[in-house]
Amino acid sequence: MQSDLKAPRRALRTTEAARYLGVSASLLRKMRARGIDDPSAHGPSYIKLSPSLIVYEIASLDSWLDSHRTRSAA
Repeated sequence: MQSDLKAPRRALRTTEAARYLGVSASLLRKMRARGIDDPSAHGPSYIKLSPSLIVYEIASLDSWLDSHRTRSAA
């Protein structure tokens, strides 16, 4: 019998997401604020569960990192 249950989505709070990315929590907060005015300066996508609770799915963090992958010009 196959279950219809999906695997739980793994989400991290801002400080945990920052640690995962290797940046400061302050930088993530600034990127959220800048993204409102300038979409090109936005950080990873996030979920706002309440006015004071923001979470980031690990898959979104990984996608955001991949979108910033570059190669050396040399």
